[in-house]
Amino acid sequence: MPLCRLKPSRILGIERFSDFAEFRANEVLGLGISTPLRPREFSLSRAILPLQDGLFVLQRSFARRFEAEIGTDNGVGLVVPLAFHSTSNGREVDNSTIAMMRGKAPVDAIEHHPNTYLMLRFNSDMHHRGWTDFDTGLAYVRARDHPMARLRTAILEMFSLASACNDPRQFEALNRPIQETLLACLDDALAPAGGLTARRGSFAKHRKLIARLDEMVMWSGSRALYSDDLASALGVSVRTLQTAAHAVHGVSLHHYLRLKRLWSARIQLMVGGGGMSVKAAALGNGFWHLGEFSRGYRLAFGETPSETLARSRRP
Repeated sequence: MPLCRLKPSRILGIERFSDFAEFRANEVLGLGISTPLRPREFSLSRAILPLQDGLFVLQRSFARRFEAEIGTDNGVGLVVPLAFHSTSNGREVDNSTIAMMRGKAPVDAIEHHPNTYLMLRFNSDMHHRGWTDFDTGLAYVRARDHPMARLRTAILEMFSLASACNDPRQFEALNRPIQETLLACLDDALAPAGGLTARRGSFAKHRKLIARLDEMVMWSGSRALYSDDLASALGVSVRTLQTAAHAVHGVSLHHYLRLKRLWSARIQLMVGGGGMSVKAAALGNGFWHLGEFSRGYRLAFGETPSETLARSRRP
C-alpha cells in the first residue's frame, strides 16, 4: 500500500508538498536542513499518527542532502526503512538497517532517490526491552529479512486502519493492541543475535517465572495481555520475560501470549451467547486486525472463528 493511497481521517493527518518553497520539516525527530538534489522533481508526502505512547510519521521524501541534529530529548527515536537507501555520516544505510537514537546526534546524509520510511518517537527509552545498550547517541541495527518484513506489514496495516477510521473513541480502544503488535515486531527486528539465549543453570529460575506468568494469565480472564504490564507486575524487564519464554517453551513471548489470547477468544466463541460475535471476541482479546486473527485462529484450531461460534449456537 503506497503512502499516496492513504487518505486523511479524524485519526490520521496527511501532508503533501509539491513545491519546495512551501515545504515544512516535521519535528518528530528534530529539525534539519534539506537541500533538494533535483528541485524540479520535488515531492513529499507524510502521514502523521499520534498513538498513546508516542508519535509515528510515515514519510516519502525527495532526493536531497540532509543535515541535522536528529533524535529526541526524551524517550527513544527510530527510523524504520520501507524503501530506503542513503549515505549517512559516510556509512551506507539501506532497506535492512534501522536507525535508533537516544538524545541528539549529528547526521549528514545524501539521499540520491526518494525514500519511504517510518519515523517514530516513543515516550519511553525502551531500555527494558533490550533493544540496545547505549544511553545516548545514534546506532544502526541491521535486521534479518523476515522480522523486517513483518515489521513493515504491521506499519502499513496500522496506517491503513487509521486512514479508514473516523471514530476517535473506537481507535483509542485499539491503541494498546496496535502498539503491542508493533513492539513485538520491533523486538524481533532489534534483538541481538543470541540475545534470548539463557545462561547456563538459569532454567529453574525461568520455569518459576513462566509459572507465575501462567497464573497471571489464568486470572486475567478475557482481558487483553500486554508484555509491558505483565513484566511490570512480575517485577522483571520485558527482555527477561522474553528470555524465560524462549528458554521454557522455545517460542517468543509474543507468540506465547498470542496463543493464550487465541485460546481465550476460542473459549468465548465456544460459550457463545446472543451478544457474542467474532469481532467482539477478537477485539476483547487484543486482536485489532481481524484478518490476521482469523488466519491465526484457523491455523491454531483447524476451523474459522465463525465456525466455532456457529457450532456453539446449535441446539
